[in-house]
Amino acid sequence: MSFISKLFGNVDEEFNEVRVDREVLESVIYYSKKAYPNEFLAFFDGKIKDKILYITGLIFMPGETCETGAVVHTDMIPINTKYWGSVHSHPGPSARPSDADLKTFAKNGYFHMIVCLPYSFDTFKSYNRYGQHLDYKIGDYSYLIENDFEDFFDESDVLTDDDEFKPGFFDEKDDEFFKNPDEEPVNHYEEYEKRNQINVISNNPTLRIELNPDGSIKKIFKE
Repeated sequence: MSFISKLFGNVDEEFNEVRVDREVLESVIYYSKKAYPNEFLAFFDGKIKDKILYITGLIFMPGETCETGAVVHTDMIPINTKYWGSVHSHPGPSARPSDADLKTFAKNGYFHMIVCLPYSFDTFKSYNRYGQHLDYKIGDYSYLIENDFEDFFDESDVLTDDDEFKPGFFDEKDDEFFKNPDEEPVNHYEEYEKRNQINVISNNPTLRIELNPDGSIKKIFKE
């Protein structure tokens, strides 16, 4: 497998071993049985670490399947989505790739698997993009996914007890959402009356008008 980087000209994608998460294969078995007698097809999610390709998940895309094949719309895969190969089921006793399978292998990554009836760990076969047999190991590699999430967040963005929280769009002084349930409820009608006692003439602050809730004049008075 050390020839991988020479073939594809990308040192970042060089690997000499493949390891597949057990839950990924269990998912493939489940979906293959659900799809039977049609084929099931998905792509492999994963990462390369220390020259080892880890397959840690499945990527599903819209497509059509039948008893003799499956078509996935790879043109709908987001540009920033990296997938390392494919996996599909054969609703028969053979896991050998067909000519159509070999074309799929060549265009879609480096590591490919086929599972045939009766859909079990023992009926998986694995291949490189040229249809040649490729060994793999099964294990629990979910910790790699957890580490990816940890790397996504910056520790400096996490609030601590020593941080001062500054009110933003939702200010607790202005928004009912932040009020303590033990506080006395606000009499909104009284607040309305206060807000609607306004000066009629700006240069005569003693003349005031009070409005009814419907907007009509309730009374005019001098203080």
